[in-house]
Amino acid sequence: MSVFEQLRPFVSLCQACGMIPFTVEQDLISKKFVRFTFSLRHLTTWWFILLLVLQLTVSVGLIYSSMSQTISLSIDPDLPIMIAVVFGVNWVSISSQFLISRWIVSHYRQLRRAVEAIQEVERLFGDPFIRQHKSSVMTRFIIGFILVVTTATGTISVFTPIFQSVLPAAMGALPIKTAILSFVFLIFVMFDSTFLLAHICYYIIAHYTELLLPYSSFGVVDKDQIPTSSRGMENMLSRSTLIFKYLCRASSEINYIFSMPALFILLTKFLAVISFAFAYIYTFSHTHEVIENYVLALPFLFFVDWIRILILLSAADLPVRVFREHVIAESCSEEVQAIMATLIQIDEDRVRLSAAGLFNVGMFLIPGLTGAAVTYMVILLQS
Repeated sequence: MSVFEQLRPFVSLCQACGMIPFTVEQDLISKKFVRFTFSLRHLTTWWFILLLVLQLTVSVGLIYSSMSQTISLSIDPDLPIMIAVVFGVNWVSISSQFLISRWIVSHYRQLRRAVEAIQEVERLFGDPFIRQHKSSVMTRFIIGFILVVTTATGTISVFTPIFQSVLPAAMGALPIKTAILSFVFLIFVMFDSTFLLAHICYYIIAHYTELLLPYSSFGVVDKDQIPTSSRGMENMLSRSTLIFKYLCRASSEINYIFSMPALFILLTKFLAVISFAFAYIYTFSHTHEVIENYVLALPFLFFVDWIRILILLSAADLPVRVFREHVIAESCSEEVQAIMATLIQIDEDRVRLSAAGLFNVGMFLIPGLTGAAVTYMVILLQS
């Protein structure tokens, strides 16, 4: 089964939370996925526009109220200026997530080209081989869906006291509160669906890379069936190179989409986790009416943002790790040495995500991020 057939539930989730305005177009006879389309004739597009307007309204209202509270905290003599900075960083982080989700939608052409490249990969592999080597996209979506809903629900729960403090008194009626919290819930689901989208995109590329590199499994049962003639090996080499070309093209398009968001996510989330940790430690020695509302929110947001960073870093590492491990392992085999020697010449930077071209993104950043976070925490606590 094509990965696009397994992605239908995830696409429905993205449509429901207003993340994408695209509709799945399928073949009328085979009922298989054909492409993503955008048209004002589709209800999905109008639902996206409606949610976009409502989410913008709610987000602007909450940010305006929170920034007013941030300004009042900055002039409060009982609180250090760093606490006001924490509030500002928190809402800047949330605002950046909203902009990132819209950034992804605006790069529809790159997403379409990535989808077309993966479709070519599936065509070259063939339906029998694809059915024989199933992916774990559905399992990953189910786990991701549980995490997304749990995170959104937990965020709403810990932020309820904060919402009550920033909402105007005229909006205190239960129906209005319920509507606002519902839209806020969809916003948080949309935020975390962005991270799930990144994970699924890079997993798909890694999955097909993993199927390609152990070439003895490509279309044959065992290594003895690999053609020994020069023409047969040439055909296999040509086909594998073409498949890898499409995988690199898909990875390049996905990297282009997530390059700028990766920079914003790492920057804002890194500042956020430091600010949350400092503010939470501050609550142990000081009491304040506003800070008491954040007693549960601060540690929750600290761990959730760290998890979001880890998801992004691990997702970016998936294709590179699979490429590196399997090329090195399979290049030792005499039967496929010629094929692997060609593939290993392809620079892994073609499948490596970079943060707006400034630095590469991957799990190797964790020691540096952790060390920098601890250093800044010590500096803030000593000031």
